[in-house]
Amino acid sequence: MPSNHERVATALDLLTAGMADFAETKLREVYKENWVNSVSGSFRDDRNRLSADGLSIRWDAHALLTVMWDQWNAVFRTSLGHAERSLVSELREYRNRWAHQKEFDFDDTYRILDSVRRLLQAAESRKLPELEYQKRDLLEAYVAEEVNTQIQQSMFNRNRPWVIAFYTFCFGVTFYNLVAKRDMTEPSRYFFISTLLLAFIYLIYRQYRMDPPILFGPHECQRCRKIIYRKECPYCES
Repeated sequence: MPSNHERVATALDLLTAGMADFAETKLREVYKENWVNSVSGSFRDDRNRLSADGLSIRWDAHALLTVMWDQWNAVFRTSLGHAERSLVSELREYRNRWAHQKEFDFDDTYRILDSVRRLLQAAESRKLPELEYQKRDLLEAYVAEEVNTQIQQSMFNRNRPWVIAFYTFCFGVTFYNLVAKRDMTEPSRYFFISTLLLAFIYLIYRQYRMDPPILFGPHECQRCRKIIYRKECPYCES
């Protein structure tokens, strides 16, 4: 199963593939054949963005979002709205976090995929179905993991009273046998009973405080559809 960082990388790749042609078309409409020179100022510190012949741009998510932001008023304002401008700004920040190997939780990852989807939808991109699949896959994987965790928690909590009842029964039987013993002196009997009581109180306390085991019973991997027995799929990892 891909990590959140890998899912963000896939979303940024789909954004580039789905929006580069749209951006180029809009730039040509405004700047005509001089469009590359007109946007080259966005790459002052990275001239490798331009092709060897200087007639095109090597697009990636960073180049695309930078050009769209810098050229918004001149080029993209007429075809995209304020909401899309906010999405460009937001995705620039997330792209920088991704480039610096920052971690992404589910909420951030889902937000990024949804923001990319909105931009692709605004541009009527052919990559929109692929992005929507990635978004559904992330949500399904998250829900499956949460449901599995809740099931394990519920099963653990359901078994807990029986374990405590078993401890109590064992204590009662042992206590009765100690009291019934007539060959023990009173101090010895009190010592064993006190020790036994403390031991069972400690066991019951630990049972209440114990976290549920980190286990995943047999379930279907949301990516490869094979039956697995733990959180991470060994088939997808290999």
